[in-house]
Amino acid sequence: MTQTIHNICAALEESLSSLTTIGSFATAGKVPGDVSTGLSIDGIGRIAFPLIEHQAKQIVDVCHQAPFGKGSETVIDESVRKTWELNPNQFNLVNPTWNSTITELVDTVSIELGYDPDISVEAHLHKLLLYVDGAHFQPHQDTEEKMACLRHFLFVCRRSMKAVVLLHYIGKGKVFDIGSSFHHTYVSW
Repeated sequence: MTQTIHNICAALEESLSSLTTIGSFATAGKVPGDVSTGLSIDGIGRIAFPLIEHQAKQIVDVCHQAPFGKGSETVIDESVRKTWELNPNQFNLVNPTWNSTITELVDTVSIELGYDPDISVEAHLHKLLLYVDGAHFQPHQDTEEKMACLRHFLFVCRRSMKAVVLLHYIGKGKVFDIGSSFHHTYVSW
């Protein structure tokens, strides 16, 4: 029986590896134009970009440490993830053109990832993450939360520090340099 399962798995893997797709497992790029998020944080007010050190410290003061999933648990361990986060009820994106900017970006990302153009893809605000000097998220394997969704869509605001995202998927790797003090960037996978 074990040999039969092994043979089925090997045949399935061989069949799947021969498939070609029109998209990539990950994509990144520059956000067109000079759009401002209009980020306003409760207890602080409007935030300027590129983020200045004084405001970064103010944001950290109202944030909590970002946890991560480990099996069925949610834990905080700075050796794995050292990041600050805000929940959506702690901030607002007040620029009236923001929603249309995100809609356009989601459409672009959907095409780049090879989604069927007849399928509607939407963005839903989940968290605001702040990575300051020394922050990190160690390599890990994400768990699926919902079917048929863009698992991650990061909008990276103009920043003066270096930022790199390394992604690996089924033997393929991509490196995205997302740090720029001149424009916003995005990454999705």
